Amino acid sequence: MADASFTGTVVIDGEPTFYSVCRSKKRKRTIAFKFVRGNTLRVLAPFRASQGVIESILYRRADWISRERSRRMTDSGKAPYTDGAAFSYLGFPCTVRITQGALAPRSCALLPRRFVVHVPEELSPDGLRDEVRLELLLWIKKRARTKFKARLDFWAQRLGVSYKKMIVANQGARWGSCSADDVIRLNWKLMMAPLRVVDYVVAHELSHVRHKNHSVRFWSFLARAMPDCELRRSELRTLERRVDF
Repeated sequence: MADASFTGTVVIDGEPTFYSVCRSKKRKRTIAFKFVRGNTLRVLAPFRASQGVIESILYRRADWISRERSRRMTDSGKAPYTDGAAFSYLGFPCTVRITQGALAPRSCALLPRRFVVHVPEELSPDGLRDEVRLELLLWIKKRARTKFKARLDFWAQRLGVSYKKMIVANQGARWGSCSADDVIRLNWKLMMAPLRVVDYVVAHELSHVRHKNHSVRFWSFLARAMPDCELRRSELRTLERRVDF
C-alpha cells in the first residue's frame, strides 16, 4: 500500500488546484475535503482509497471546488508582496510573511508553505512592498539557476543533446528560448510552475538544439522523450493566464 499521506494537483476550470491527502484506517467509506490555509484542498480519505479514485471524486465536485476557490481568492485578495499574499513556488501555494526589526539583516527564507522576508528598516507601505519584492525575487532567481541547471542536464542526457550554456532571465512573455549557438535562456518565473511544467519548457528548448523550428520532426523528437508533452504544454498555457508578465 502507498503512503497514507500524499499530495497532488488537479486542473479544474483551467486552474491548477493543489491538494493534500490524509488517508486513515478509521475512515471506512466516505471522502471529505475542504479548503485550508494557502488555498490547499485538504482531503480525508479511507486508507485504501487510491489517488485515481480520489481525483475522480474531486473532478465530480468540480463546480463546488471552482466556486469555493473563487470565493476564497476574493475574500483574501492581498496585494502582491504584502504580508499574507499568495505566491506559488514550483506549483506549491505559499504565503508571504513579513517581519521587521533592526536586530537582523535583510533576508528571505522558505519555510513549510511560506516565505518569510525580513526587512530591518521602518518603511512606508510602498517602500516595504518594494523591498519585499526585491528580496523575494533575488531568492527565487538564485534557486532558479540551480534548479534549471539540474533539469537541463537531466533532459539533455535523455534527449541525447548538449547545450552551450544556460542564462536565467526575464524574457517578457517568453518562457524560454534556444539560440542558434545553443544557448538556453529560461524565464525565472518558471519557478512558479509545477516541476512537470518546468521540465516541459526545458525539454522543449533542448529539442531546438536538434531542430531549430517547430516542424513535425521537432514535435516527434520531443514526444519520444516526453510522451505527455501535449498535456504539459496545455498546463503551461493555463499558467500563462495566471502569471503577470
